[in-house]
Amino acid sequence: MKKNINLDLQKKDYSESKVLIISTKWNEEVIQSMLDDCKETLKILKVNTSEVTVPGAFEIPFMVNSQAKSYDAIITIGAIIKGETPHFDIIAKSISDQIISLGIELNKPVIFGVLTTNNIEQASERSKTKGKELALSALYLLDKLDG
Repeated sequence: MKKNINLDLQKKDYSESKVLIISTKWNEEVIQSMLDDCKETLKILKVNTSEVTVPGAFEIPFMVNSQAKSYDAIITIGAIIKGETPHFDIIAKSISDQIISLGIELNKPVIFGVLTTNNIEQASERSKTKGKELALSALYLLDKLDG
């Protein structure tokens, strides 16, 4: 069952905030709607955004670490879809652990928007609504840091 979370933002204009979106080439067709929704939400709220694309989810933590100094928050977007080998488990755990560690080490919001699903249908369905949630989560955390 889908739950909606209410994230009331403190401002309507985030033009002073710089947010980086890191997305993957791998499963690009699945995450495109999530990426578009995230960018549109940030645009409406006047956020200064930049975007960078990496090959796959495994490369996301590296890019977060290398680009973090220039941004107030980072949003990661990707999809890892379970297959027949343990690759899914290794990649999903590795990057989720790294992303949370980087957020703590860098002391800034690093939003985990990497879908981890059992099949492409689940990934496609979830990607339809996650983009806006990711954008609002980043801004909500920035509000709390300012607050």
